[in-house]
Amino acid sequence: MKKGYGKMLIDFSYVLSKKEGKLGSPEKPLSDLGLISYRNYWKEKLLEYFSTYTEQQISIKDISHTLGFNPYDIVSTLQAYGMIKYFKTNHYILKRPEMIAAYKRKQNVIATLPDRSIDLNFLKWVPPQKRDGT
Repeated sequence: MKKGYGKMLIDFSYVLSKKEGKLGSPEKPLSDLGLISYRNYWKEKLLEYFSTYTEQQISIKDISHTLGFNPYDIVSTLQAYGMIKYFKTNHYILKRPEMIAAYKRKQNVIATLPDRSIDLNFLKWVPPQKRDGT
């Protein structure tokens, strides 16, 4: 039975990257199972983002800035799930209402399970300072 610890560790790595002011991305190359785990995590976070996004236009840069994801990881996930289309030299992100609805249904079920998320209020970590010349 899945307990959600893998997702929690992925989330924690992104929390630390955001705290450092950096975009997060896993070390490459990823194993097949690693890619599946990260893709599922990215998909869930993208659907969460899209479920509350109300503007007409959206950009990969904005998503990257908000979620702290590397733009390449965002685009590859959108491609994998058929959420991006190319038409006449333009890229269009598709919100896919059926995927968002499925995500929301899943969240209702997950809400009844033990919480395995990172609470930033308890994070007492300061990113290391860069040293000049080293």
